[in-house]
Amino acid sequence: MKLFSRLRLALQASLFALPALTAHATDYPLTVTDFAGRSVEIKSEPKRVVLQDGRDLFTLALLDRQDPLQRVVAWNNILSRSDRQGWALFQKKWPESAARPVDMKFGDDGQMNMEQIVAARPDLVIVHARVKQALEDAHVLDSLKALGVPVLMIDSEMEPAVNAVKSVELLGKVLNREKEAEEYAGFYRSHQKAVDDAIAGTAKPKVFIEALAGRKGADFCCFTHGDVYWGKLVQAAGGENLGTRMLSGRTGDVALESIIGAQPDVYMMSGTPFEDKAAVSPAFGFDIDRASVEQGMSRLMARKGFEHIKAVQDGHVVGLYHQLYSSVWNIYAIEYLAKALHPDETKAIDPDADLKTILTRMTGLGDVPVVFGARLAGK
Repeated sequence: MKLFSRLRLALQASLFALPALTAHATDYPLTVTDFAGRSVEIKSEPKRVVLQDGRDLFTLALLDRQDPLQRVVAWNNILSRSDRQGWALFQKKWPESAARPVDMKFGDDGQMNMEQIVAARPDLVIVHARVKQALEDAHVLDSLKALGVPVLMIDSEMEPAVNAVKSVELLGKVLNREKEAEEYAGFYRSHQKAVDDAIAGTAKPKVFIEALAGRKGADFCCFTHGDVYWGKLVQAAGGENLGTRMLSGRTGDVALESIIGAQPDVYMMSGTPFEDKAAVSPAFGFDIDRASVEQGMSRLMARKGFEHIKAVQDGHVVGLYHQLYSSVWNIYAIEYLAKALHPDETKAIDPDADLKTILTRMTGLGDVPVVFGARLAGK
């Protein structure tokens, strides 16, 4: 208890030492409702933020366009471990702020090093609603409340096609970036409506999702998502996710024989340049050439038994950047999947052009090299 009291006093003292804030468009203090239904009071504009999920850097890229890392003092730097080339682009663009945050490697088990968090002197901790129970079980929420640090829960993967853009709007309000949030939200919803209008009344092709394809090596098959994550994005694109009926939980493994028996109309895989030694995942992401991505997809489709999947035979194989399942940039995935599932109805939709618009007009990254989606031709 004495240690905890010292930590609390140290944090409070450090917050009082922060420079005075100038007037902002957002009126503080404000109270918002987060995605766990919690009422959260924000006393002033957050200047020192902790990210439980490092993929929220993509959200901050939309909001803090001049420097998406300017507020981040501690985080789970997922990009450095799953897309080193993508992280290198952020480091090159914003070297000083990229070097500042402490990588605490938060998992989804609710474990957080409270001493490290206090040392980072945060005035806001942003977490995902999926870890709410784990944080409660580990008493993290109680500890942060006692320290006077607000915790804001967002969601971009449990209901990604609905809550991702709403999370952008919520963070835009909390971080005094409502103009930027509204611009992206308008873009997102107009393009989502274009997909909805194009696929209205169409049949729903069956889709099998191999998430993290190739991460455990060339011989492993197949990890998938149920009625969350990629499963929800497939539904938003007008498809039926086979994993929803194959699994009893959120995620799990499915035998190749079961996939062959289900005969999906489209086979979808997600990949990224994983650092695992055994990984042969298609290296979707930043600063990568399309040929190497397609080679990675072809290598996985050549696994024994895959020749019996009709979607593979017919060339109905699509791959996407894995991090999109938990990113507010998921409109790209929805568009790309919709074109794969409903090619005739979606000819006017151009996901790569829309991604370029996001990067060049709504972030400070600019026209960086990126391959977020690819398709294989039939045999």
